[in-house]
Amino acid sequence: IRDNVRSSIKQTVETMNRAGVQVVMVTGDRKETAVAIAKEAGIVTGENDLVLTHDELSALSDQELKQQLPHLKVVSRALPMDKKRLIEVAQELDMVAGMTGDGVNDSPALKSADVGFSMGDGTEVAREASDIVILNNSLTSIEKAVLYGRTMSKSVSKFIIFQLTVNVTTIAMSLLSPLLGLKEPFTIIQILWVNLIMDTLAALAFGEEPALDRYMNEKPVAKKANILTGYMKSAIGVASAFITLVCLAILKNVGGIQDFITNGTGNFEMVTTFTVFIYAVIFNSFNTRSNGFNIFEHIGKNKKFLIVMISIAVVQTLIIQFGGKVFSTIPMDIQHYIIALLIAILIIPADFIRKALTKNK
Repeated sequence: IRDNVRSSIKQTVETMNRAGVQVVMVTGDRKETAVAIAKEAGIVTGENDLVLTHDELSALSDQELKQQLPHLKVVSRALPMDKKRLIEVAQELDMVAGMTGDGVNDSPALKSADVGFSMGDGTEVAREASDIVILNNSLTSIEKAVLYGRTMSKSVSKFIIFQLTVNVTTIAMSLLSPLLGLKEPFTIIQILWVNLIMDTLAALAFGEEPALDRYMNEKPVAKKANILTGYMKSAIGVASAFITLVCLAILKNVGGIQDFITNGTGNFEMVTTFTVFIYAVIFNSFNTRSNGFNIFEHIGKNKKFLIVMISIAVVQTLIIQFGGKVFSTIPMDIQHYIIALLIAILIIPADFIRKALTKNK
């Protein structure tokens, strides 16, 4: 008499292993039954895979268990406190440990785990002790939880890159302009508009990035890993430096750039700087979405991103044309907008160069 293994489980276990997630079956079944099911599910695949009974597990010291843990695949005839011990040993090795359970006796392990998964048909105590309730009692749901968790982490990283780029650029321009004898680049009202783009609108834009299957081909991020990775630092540094230097060059009229932009018909340095700054931020948001060279990758799956960025561009244009004294702006002609766009879009090839150098490293 047996419960058949679900058809999707073997593929799920393979995906979890590829993602760097070690799947261990902890069961009350006898050893022979547990091994047979583990092989069918793809959990036990080789001679080096370790299978322990409760008695064998109890005979190991914590130090011995730590050495054996990377090879552990099955614990049979397990008692509830075996789960809690496995969790504690894994956490001492700085692993992120998840545990499943459905009974009252599983609640200590579910509570101790970094992520406790209780079954939808489990006891109320187990559901209360867990972090996530799996309504369909399937390991595939845990795989989806890992995928969406990684997607959320990616989205947060993109938001941080976007936000810190705007922050660093704004601060750098505000500090360097007086030192170079230039006018203040932004007014208070303009900074409030920049802040709205940087926080609220950016959160909306990056909040619905699609969950891509390739995320499950990456290894887990360590618990103590720095939030700002080398890739993120390079993205923030290059984009901030580019926008700052270009905008300061416009303010200072380096090489007659301001005369070229305005065709010598007015003192538009403040307006032009403000326009190029916002347009460059918009173009850089496309750089931020992708680690590769296809900046439009899967963009159709995040329509809110397009809506937000197009809305920013439209509102920015309206501010320039009709902001007047409120935003300290002067209307620009179409040729001025075209030139401002051409200057701002240069941030895309600049970031391509960074990506190429980062990839080579």
